[in-house]
Amino acid sequence: MAHVPRKVVITGASGNVGTALLRLFATQEPATTVTAIARRTPPCTPPYEHADWHEIDLAGGDAYRKLVPLFEDADAVVHLAIAFQPARDRDYLRRTAVAGTRAVAEAARDARVHHLVHLSSAAVYSPGAYGDHVTEQRPRRGMPGSIYSVDKVAEEDVLDEVETTSATDGHAPLTITRLRPGLIAQHDEATALLRYAAPSFVPRSLTRRLPMLPILPLDRSLTLPVVHTDDVADAVMKSLARRAPGPFNIAADEPLTAADVGEAFDAHLFHVPSAALSVVANLAWTLHLSPVHRGWIDLAYATPLVDCSRAHTVLGWHPHHTADEVIRELVAGMEDRSHSTSAVLGERSPIERLRKLITSGSVTRRKLP
Repeated sequence: MAHVPRKVVITGASGNVGTALLRLFATQEPATTVTAIARRTPPCTPPYEHADWHEIDLAGGDAYRKLVPLFEDADAVVHLAIAFQPARDRDYLRRTAVAGTRAVAEAARDARVHHLVHLSSAAVYSPGAYGDHVTEQRPRRGMPGSIYSVDKVAEEDVLDEVETTSATDGHAPLTITRLRPGLIAQHDEATALLRYAAPSFVPRSLTRRLPMLPILPLDRSLTLPVVHTDDVADAVMKSLARRAPGPFNIAADEPLTAADVGEAFDAHLFHVPSAALSVVANLAWTLHLSPVHRGWIDLAYATPLVDCSRAHTVLGWHPHHTADEVIRELVAGMEDRSHSTSAVLGERSPIERLRKLITSGSVTRRKLP
């Protein structure tokens, strides 16, 4: 049975999936009232002008207290918030991901919200099935060397706890939907990805030339589940309409391969074993030459492909974009320096680049700029 939520609260609403989701809500009839939560309110431009914004850092100790009154009259909460920076501040990333998920889930339970949609990841699955399609029953132990994977597993552990207390402690029943997408990308995310991956001292003129590199060092065995951001937003909307509990794999029908990446960049693939790529990434990370932790390399060669049959049958969800379309759109976005107006998806200014260069070795900063 389909439900049309009267009010929805979205955490991480200014991010990649949040932006796409707001675009969908802006076209929905009848209209749903959207309360949006982010660390920084974006400019009042499409699609951000269609929401009531509140600035909350989920890593803060007072997040639960601030969230409860915002959740009290909501039909559903969509939890999209995540932090990738400061990349070297492990404590902050953990507090945002795990403590932030606890604050959101417990606030939704205590505010008697009926439905929580949580954006998890295919990175929660245990390694050992690389290249194979796994269902949602695959063990959920993640990749120990990946900070992102470890935290995503811990987030779902928190949801297990909240589901148990919701069912046994007299709280209103809370239905939790867990979406487990592969790598998510879209055209307007390109500049943000370059900002995360390129060192702060690298000028924009050089990052713009990345899609024009003639040789691409990559392990030819790369086989990765990917999905377009708009398809993830569509999965969220279908989850809200059907209020179905449990996990759902979300990915394009075919995986992204090394050949797809090479063709999208119009570059010659130079085969480098994934173990060697991991060693190089670790050295660059250790020397503060790169903001990319080796765990991202390891994760790319450990995450299995996913069987999305349950999403097809229960949610009525099907992807509209192929993996090849996703990577080509992302590369085109890099060439165009495509971006949104939110702080998450926006351009990095020269002042911000200088500030990040000066503070790149620090892990003590907590306050947002």
